[in-house]
Amino acid sequence: MKKAIKRTVLVLIAAVMFVATAFVGQNAEYTDANVQSLEQQIANVQWQIEQAKQELEQIRNQESDAWTQISKYDEIIKYNDDLKKLAEEQLNSITDQIKNTKAQIDDVQGRIDKQFSAFLERMAQTQTEQKVDYLSLILGSENLFDLMTRWDRVSAIMEYDNNVIDQLEKDKAELEILEQRLSDSETIQIDRVSTYENVIKENKAAYDEKLELLNSLYSDEATAASTYEYYSQLNNELNAELEEYLAELQRRSQSQYVGGVGGWPLEPGVYYYVSSEWGWRDLWGYPDKHYGIDLACAADTPIYSYNAGTVLRAQFHYSYGNYVLVDHGGGISTLYAHMRESVVQEGEYVQAGQLLGYVGLTGNTSGYHLHFEVRINGEDVDPRGYLYFP
Repeated sequence: MKKAIKRTVLVLIAAVMFVATAFVGQNAEYTDANVQSLEQQIANVQWQIEQAKQELEQIRNQESDAWTQISKYDEIIKYNDDLKKLAEEQLNSITDQIKNTKAQIDDVQGRIDKQFSAFLERMAQTQTEQKVDYLSLILGSENLFDLMTRWDRVSAIMEYDNNVIDQLEKDKAELEILEQRLSDSETIQIDRVSTYENVIKENKAAYDEKLELLNSLYSDEATAASTYEYYSQLNNELNAELEEYLAELQRRSQSQYVGGVGGWPLEPGVYYYVSSEWGWRDLWGYPDKHYGIDLACAADTPIYSYNAGTVLRAQFHYSYGNYVLVDHGGGISTLYAHMRESVVQEGEYVQAGQLLGYVGLTGNTSGYHLHFEVRINGEDVDPRGYLYFP
């Protein structure tokens, strides 16, 4: 009896598979709107990168000022960072899509298993009661057309069984669609991983080219002095602006310091050294006011907020590069410069030790480091009085 039921079920499932496969073959090609949107954005940024590279080549050929080349490299680096973010977002979108599709597949498979169990139970009950001779009606089929004809007779006799098979057909068809969608998504993901890795390589190449340019510039004292004059003016202008801005902010807000001892702004345990102190220094024969302290360390080292506070600025400056300014209340603020990228937005409240960005090479810098400033009512002060050096 069990063997007869098993043979009957196999034939019925074969019929279900035939119908389901035919249905899936008519399914339209699956596309994901979010992935497509990001694809277009990536293409646009790639075009901007190529345009910037062409402009950089023209600048080189014209032997323009060194700072002009540095600025153009920063533009290329920014575009590469944008491209990296878009590729990462697209990759995450596809990963989420795969995760959701797998969950849907599990749900549909559960329904199929439940329906199939009910079907087996009904078949066993029918055979035991000997109400319908499934073996003679179905296993005696000579061909597929005969099978379907006989199945129509069974369906007319057993409406309950027919409903179960109908649901199995629908569930199976849905499962086939989801499995194809999953396969398509995984294929896209493989391609995107490759794209993402290439973007990272391009980004590193841009940094390496800029670093090579900087090394060549600073090996030429005359060129370095000329470049210094340009960026020194930008530094002084930004410093005056920050002093006025932060002092006015404190006058208006009269906020209190968030309290507590400030933390270390770099990743704990990372190797670093102080490459330049706060205060006056001599650069290529010029007296130079350094508004912060430089903590030289490896590229992409995470940068953390000194203490809790509100992000006042997260923007780009031709000398400071990508920088973040955080207000801690009570007139105390900290500034983090030359970031590869910032991961916070203006107006955002950050906790002490929250990630702000990563050490980079943007702006006027001769190597990878974090330029860290502490300001009281806008005026720069020696950060050594506020930092505990590990």
